[in-house]
Amino acid sequence: MPPRKRIGDLLIEQGLITEAQLKHGLEEQKKSGELLGCILFQLGHISQKDLFNVLALSQSVAAVAPPDIRERDISGEIDHLVNQSSSLFNRGADPRKKELEALNSPLVALVEKILGEGVQRRATDVHINPDQKGVRVRYRIDGVLQHALFLPETLLSPIVSRFKILGQMDIAETRLPQDGGAEFFVMGRPVDLRISTFPVAGGENVVVRILDKSQLQIGMEHMGFFADDIKMIYDILKVPNGIILVTGPTGSGKTTSLYSFLSVINSVNRNIITLEDPIEYQMALVRQSQINVKSGYTFAVGLRSIMRQDPDVILVGEMRDLETVQLTIRAALTGHLVFSTLHATDCVATVARLIDMGADPFLITTTMEAIFSQRLLRTLCLECREEIPRDDPQYALVGGLADGQNLYRAGGCPLCGESGYKGRTVVYEILRLSVAIKEMINNRASTEEMRRQAVAEGFSSMLETGLRKVRLGEISLDELQRITKLS
Repeated sequence: MPPRKRIGDLLIEQGLITEAQLKHGLEEQKKSGELLGCILFQLGHISQKDLFNVLALSQSVAAVAPPDIRERDISGEIDHLVNQSSSLFNRGADPRKKELEALNSPLVALVEKILGEGVQRRATDVHINPDQKGVRVRYRIDGVLQHALFLPETLLSPIVSRFKILGQMDIAETRLPQDGGAEFFVMGRPVDLRISTFPVAGGENVVVRILDKSQLQIGMEHMGFFADDIKMIYDILKVPNGIILVTGPTGSGKTTSLYSFLSVINSVNRNIITLEDPIEYQMALVRQSQINVKSGYTFAVGLRSIMRQDPDVILVGEMRDLETVQLTIRAALTGHLVFSTLHATDCVATVARLIDMGADPFLITTTMEAIFSQRLLRTLCLECREEIPRDDPQYALVGGLADGQNLYRAGGCPLCGESGYKGRTVVYEILRLSVAIKEMINNRASTEEMRRQAVAEGFSSMLETGLRKVRLGEISLDELQRITKLS
């Protein structure tokens, strides 16, 4: 009896994949140890039908099964794969979860596998997206979405339902967005999940924010602030009262910066109270309160009550509306040091944003002490970063390089998952509101006028901070240009 052909050879013979796709699949197989056919399917190189037919050929089965048998067998093959992996989670005692486990344990294992691998790969978010040909699973790692799995479309509804049960959401409601949360211990450490479902064409989209408390590193040195700027920050944190704002988009590390600032001033002699959504890291001596918008406990409601708790320092997770802004200003006016965040593009634009929200310019200048604006950028993998030749135009763009100092670009190695990047660092700017800038705010000067004044006073922009890190070989110029333009 002739030897059975390998599945990769059969796929190439039938023209279903290329040599490059087979090589890709074999490389992934070395990492995971999973079956090659399922890996090629997960990568989107072959369809459900292709996978079944080739599996049938590899077992010397001549007949092609009807569509209903084919779909069920493929799901069974994936279930078989999932059952090979050990459970990563310590499950709670929620009776609804127990019921679902009894009904469909392979599905439970699949969801656990998706989440467990996300934690292992340091993902901040897991995306489960309905696709034209199935269900696409992606991880956001170091701020960038990466493909992980491609599953049959028949699994979308069960996966969404499983996540809804985890987040204590309504399984029957598929027409409206829902939000929920869950807490697990993954590989011995606590992980909080914030689960969001959203109706889209083709079904429901699921995004899971992973809050891995054990991976959160508090401290300005860990985040990537330069030593001279840390000295300036320590000086700013000595103010007895006023507002210190940290601005930037979602995922820019604002909360981590706030925790780092609080850790500097935290002591038994100060009563520090926070309003957060969610509480990402628990700090000793600090009274932390979880906002619950569904029950009516908003930042504004919390701020009204917090004053009766005799605080010295207040952290307001986000200034989302005018009422919260006004209450924050009032807290600063009555002698409190207040930290908060705001969505704004840069430090000077933050002032315009507050005025647009309805804040009085005079009250802004009376209370505002400093504004930070920041982003998180991927750091180059030190094992595989590539030196850029000296005749490359990037050297002229960056400038300011010392003799023997080189620029680097991303390479790729197993340590960084072939991405060329490993970890992230903060790129930032710090604006202390001088007397001159406060006068300009009161006179409603333009943002460009205020920016020129700040530069004249020694202000370093986010671009300049980023270029320092490019020269040091920490980040690539390409990565810096994702968030700012060279001028």
